[in-house]
Amino acid sequence: MSVMRDWVTFPDGTRGRRSWDVDPQRARAWQHRLAHAWGSDERPVCDCRHQGQPMGLSVHRCLRQRDGRQVEVYHLARLRNQGALHGVACSFHEADPRCDGRGGYADGVVRERDDGRIGIALRRGLRCLDVAAGPADAAQAVRRGGQPGVVRQARMTELGLLHLLWEEAGLNSWTRGVHRARRRWSFVREALDRAALRIVPARNQTLSDRLAMIGYGDEDGPALLRETARSCGDTWRILLLGIVDDIALVDWKEGRQFCSLRFDGASAYDLRVSAASVWHERLTRSYPMAMAALARPRTERTIRVVGLVTATVRVGLDRGVALVRCRADDIALMEVEPDTLTPVSSAHELAIARALVHERRSFIRPLRFDVGRDVVLPDFVLTDTEDPRGTPMEVFGRADEAYAARRAEKARYYNEVYGQESWWSWDAVASPGRWPVFPPALSRVGGEEDV
Repeated sequence: MSVMRDWVTFPDGTRGRRSWDVDPQRARAWQHRLAHAWGSDERPVCDCRHQGQPMGLSVHRCLRQRDGRQVEVYHLARLRNQGALHGVACSFHEADPRCDGRGGYADGVVRERDDGRIGIALRRGLRCLDVAAGPADAAQAVRRGGQPGVVRQARMTELGLLHLLWEEAGLNSWTRGVHRARRRWSFVREALDRAALRIVPARNQTLSDRLAMIGYGDEDGPALLRETARSCGDTWRILLLGIVDDIALVDWKEGRQFCSLRFDGASAYDLRVSAASVWHERLTRSYPMAMAALARPRTERTIRVVGLVTATVRVGLDRGVALVRCRADDIALMEVEPDTLTPVSSAHELAIARALVHERRSFIRPLRFDVGRDVVLPDFVLTDTEDPRGTPMEVFGRADEAYAARRAEKARYYNEVYGQESWWSWDAVASPGRWPVFPPALSRVGGEEDV
């Protein structure tokens, strides 16, 4: 069995792989197949089956800037409300919202539309006149299942949006063979852009209309940033997403300071991002692992930090250069493993993520979005084992009394849902640096490896 199923059968009977979209030798032919299938009365299908029938897919078309010109780009997407029906090893799989971070929102905050896109309700709208909603209160929040004390979020924060983008782009999953592609920022940008095209934060708007991605060595990136910034103007906020290189307090004038955020590769974009000085303290308090990493020299950082910034934007000339100046309204950070961009939240998780990659395993990193700590989410899910649901993995990194109760609660949940022998855990306090053997992977069939 393959480590990741992404074969697609087209209406004319030909077959191809979704991963060919990022294969330089096959991308052109793959796009030609999608263009031919676009608008057809019959749908392409993947290899999954539900109630004995193949699972249909949707072909979407959009215009994108490439090599300085606009081109038509096609991509595949699952159909509405069918993500959880695809097998966990299928590239079109989506976790059941009741079992991942999306389940922490009130009804309607994240919703699949009739056209297959995802409608969201943001805490801070993208119009410049919109202000952020305050913390959840009795008027904004609802109780999950009528249970007292369990509050569901009535709006999505910037961190929730960052997690949604990462998940929809497939960047929270890993399978052997994608390593080369994941190292190219242009590949990451295109994956995130395809995800942003499916997300609708306002009427007649897609997230892609307001999203600009900053990355090192991306030839199209600077022109795309300026295009997005000009289209936002004074009416819309811009969303900036990229690898953060530095966040620092900068002295200004008359003893005042401001917070400066610099993305990796930003010098090629002629981009300046600033925020009120209070943001440095807020980020240090909310994202201690990320801020501690950014405080170290680049060569000593064990993680990378992804940032999503919501900002007002202004484009102006500075000594003949079109400078893009952004004033941040909100900032969200996410820690990731440097090579695979897999999200992690501790040094122990980082060690496991690297070990899984080293052993060429396939896995998903479930993302929490804005959900509270009361929801049980595994740290990783192996997708290449014999269990069609995947095999949950837990890293227990604390030994205090409060955490012991939480650990027992997680163990009860996994034992009841999966069975005592069908989940994996590591007590990183009792056995630092030495974790149990990973559950065995199913044998692979030749020729099934991803690009």
